Amino acid sequence: MEYTVKFCPCNFEEELYDAKEKLQQISNVEIVEEKCLLYCGQCLVQPFALVNGKNIVSDSVNDLLADILQHLEGTQINCSKTKLQVNCEGCGSCNYNKKQVLR
Repeated sequence: MEYTVKFCPCNFEEELYDAKEKLQQISNVEIVEEKCLLYCGQCLVQPFALVNGKNIVSDSVNDLLADILQHLEGTQINCSKTKLQVNCEGCGSCNYNKKQVLR
């Protein structure tokens, strides 16, 4: 699955540089910077990013990176059909269902 992680360039820009660099090293993660992510004011208060549209907010830049990585890991399972890391959409090819996968 492809992940899009969007950052506001006004949101802790210098502090988030290293986090963006680390995320860019993950093959299925695309980093996007958009001027306005429609979370007005949040960019001045806390580090945040949108991961496939989900707002991930943390108290610090280091926590934000950890929370993003945890979110990415939590949305993946080992698919018994393809043997790849994929986002389970409940295709019916295995015994997993969304309730089991999302814990």
